[in-house]
Amino acid sequence: MQFRDHKPDPSLPSRIGSSLVAVLVLFAVIWEGRIFLFLALVFILVLGSLELRYMLRNRGIELNMAFLIGGGLVMLLFSLPQLQEIYPGVPWREIALGLVLIGAFSSELIGGANIQRFAYSLLAFLYLPWTLGFFLLLRHSPDGSVGIWILTLPLLCSFSNDIGGYFVGRYLGKRKLAPTISPGKTVEGSIGGIATSFLVLFLFTTIVRSAYPESPFALFRPVELFIFNLVLSFAAQLGDLTESMLKRYCEVKDSGYFLPGHGGLLDRLDSHLFTVPLTYYLLTIFI
Repeated sequence: MQFRDHKPDPSLPSRIGSSLVAVLVLFAVIWEGRIFLFLALVFILVLGSLELRYMLRNRGIELNMAFLIGGGLVMLLFSLPQLQEIYPGVPWREIALGLVLIGAFSSELIGGANIQRFAYSLLAFLYLPWTLGFFLLLRHSPDGSVGIWILTLPLLCSFSNDIGGYFVGRYLGKRKLAPTISPGKTVEGSIGGIATSFLVLFLFTTIVRSAYPESPFALFRPVELFIFNLVLSFAAQLGDLTESMLKRYCEVKDSGYFLPGHGGLLDRLDSHLFTVPLTYYLLTIFI
């Protein structure tokens, strides 16, 4: 097998440095769980909403920021584990979605019925605030101690997909995966990301299963883990391509400038916004 010739990536040192810092901060936030995680998600909500506004303004599209951020705060509050513990069985997130939609419709009717703004704001709401609530739910599924590792599972899948896809695609990639959306993505990189993710998740679930033999990790035997990884890897790469599609539509290179060498916050969150909700639904269905 012949490796492709590539010049060194000048942004790689800054990418690695900012990644290490981000991982350490992320681990601390996940470990603490409740207040730190909630505040971190509020920060992500606000900054991510501003990045969405920045991108869509390039197309002359305005977002209803009160709907997006205010409704997002309601969604996060209604996703808190305390509500699930005190009032189990109540569909709090569905209630929040209903309240937010009623408020958004009312706002548009009073403010001039800008259908384009409402449509794009609703899409942005489902893309960011709706999915962020699943981070809180997954962090405490089935409880606070095991939930740390449950939430880590899709995050590891996304990270390893990204790393494996980058290096395999850079040195071995030949066939374009989605040339009109993300010319840098290759079929070989996609396969490399899936393989890397499976190896990482296999080691991770083996270690956690030995510490928590009665936890949901007991379900992850090699065959089940392979299928689970395949589904999550597809979701991670779909999330990445969705963000690329949005940036191409808005004619921007990055969603923002938050992380040196990585672009905006949404550029790093894109795959997580798909894998975390999917993990929650899969565990809810099969456990």
